[in-house]
Amino acid sequence: MQKALLTKVILIGALFLALLIPMNMIGGIVAERASRQAAVEREIAADNYGRQELAGMVLSIPYTEEYEETSGGRAERQSIQRVARLFPATNDTAGTATVSSKSRGIFKARVFAWRGALRGEFAFDPRTALPRKHAGSRIVPGKPYASLALADPRGLVGTPVLDWDGKALALERGSELPNLPGGLHAAVPAFDPDAPQHLTYALSLSLQGTGSLAIAPIAGSDRVHLGSNWPHPGFGGQFLPLPDLQRATKEGFAAEWTTSALASKAQLQLLAQIEGGKPCASGLCVDRMDVRFVQPIDIYCLSDRAIKYGFLFIAITFGYFLLFELLTGMPVHPAQYFLVGLALATFFLLLIGLSEHIAFGLAYAVATAACVALLGVYLSAALRGRVRGVSFSAMLAALYAALYGLLISEDNALLLGSLLVFGLLAAAMIITRKLDWYALGAPRPAPA
Repeated sequence: MQKALLTKVILIGALFLALLIPMNMIGGIVAERASRQAAVEREIAADNYGRQELAGMVLSIPYTEEYEETSGGRAERQSIQRVARLFPATNDTAGTATVSSKSRGIFKARVFAWRGALRGEFAFDPRTALPRKHAGSRIVPGKPYASLALADPRGLVGTPVLDWDGKALALERGSELPNLPGGLHAAVPAFDPDAPQHLTYALSLSLQGTGSLAIAPIAGSDRVHLGSNWPHPGFGGQFLPLPDLQRATKEGFAAEWTTSALASKAQLQLLAQIEGGKPCASGLCVDRMDVRFVQPIDIYCLSDRAIKYGFLFIAITFGYFLLFELLTGMPVHPAQYFLVGLALATFFLLLIGLSEHIAFGLAYAVATAACVALLGVYLSAALRGRVRGVSFSAMLAALYAALYGLLISEDNALLLGSLLVFGLLAAAMIITRKLDWYALGAPRPAPA
């Protein structure tokens, strides 16, 4: 290889490395904007209402176990105070969430208003509900109460009323469950602790939250039905909705779960949290059914992915210029390499700025059209031919179209990217398959 060509290749490599600086700076801008978006979501949650987690109902029965203990030949009356926590035998939760946005400047957070209802039944069995530690002891029940644990009570709208076994009961603030202060509770009528019985309940709620809604399946048998006008749900937690009862359309989604206490640790986990003496940092640390209201096009995530391919764009463009020089003998100045590289980097800056104000697809199209037109006009003069400039613009437009396909096809991005790189490499090899590399840079014979 001629010395001049080697020098040119080294210089192009140095220019490529220099262009990594603005590309990394643009990447830093994307990270900073994404961080600000997350901060806005936290601020809105802190100032209004946060992610909502729901667990209930829980029936608490304070009671005293009285017994006699013989000490030194004398019988002394002793007592132990306890609280029994009972979970529903069945529970049915159904509701619909209406999703909207709250804005701070150009940044938005998804909020929802959920209107739901809980219906269920407690099966009280005196043999197991109020455990004894001493044979023959006497159980003296206290005043029972029903609790609903809620992550952020600020999201409650109105004053819900609990229907308990056919009687309307006023709910009060606080769950009255240790280590789970958030929620509601109501004192329920006393009942015969020695007789088996079934106690029904019904509760309607209007609840506002940010980002996601989670429901803990603490009943023996739980059924949950959720619907929304949001077409992009993200299901998480330890239980996913039943495939046959899950649908999503442009108008929204609907999903249904059914769980059993045999398959869930939620009861044991909730009891451990209540009695463990240490609150959970994230609210309810129990098994759950979680629905996140996902933004399908995260402009900062897509922009970050696009920038990762930006280095490939610059490398392909520089390779095109180098091939042009080798095949035509027409030199391209290093300054022209650098200006074209800066124009390619500017595309990603335009993309970020535009996508914060208009739809990502439209922002991508506008940024692509601007950069392709700019480079087409510039290279028509730099490469001394309109056809050459137009052909370069067409190649660049095809690359941008391929990149957009990579961005929106998240599941197949690796496959499509591999095929793109393979296709470009194959094209370069075919074009240069008959090129005499040793003859490059050799002085051309003077015309006769």
